[in-house]
Amino acid sequence: MYRELIAELSKGNQYVKIQPPCSEAEIKNAEKAVGYAFPNELKNLLRELNGDKWLLLSVKEIVDNALLNRQIEEFAKDLDKLIFFATNGCGDYYCYRTDIDDTVIYIWEHEVFCLKPIAESITELIAKYYQDEI
Repeated sequence: MYRELIAELSKGNQYVKIQPPCSEAEIKNAEKAVGYAFPNELKNLLRELNGDKWLLLSVKEIVDNALLNRQIEEFAKDLDKLIFFATNGCGDYYCYRTDIDDTVIYIWEHEVFCLKPIAESITELIAKYYQDEI
């Protein structure tokens, strides 16, 4: 589902490189490292592809971001509640909030350090991103 959607919407974008899927062990290890269970739709995405080298982060990049965010003392408490899984390439990240029980996807704008709801699902995020709606 996600592979096909990205392949269709990214036609002509030479930088999009859909990666092979993650194993269940990789997903579980990433959840442990991040400290939170991933939303089901994120796990389903990772089961299909491990990032696309453009919008969607790999499981390693998700973990690396979580570990890096914990090192930024002034923001660590707030950033630790976020699971960054995609980026717009300009320093902003798309994420889930772990401190509330929903699957809304937010954009974390790095310049103003604020969160804004952006999509109700990964599918909606992908479509909006590739159709230049966000």
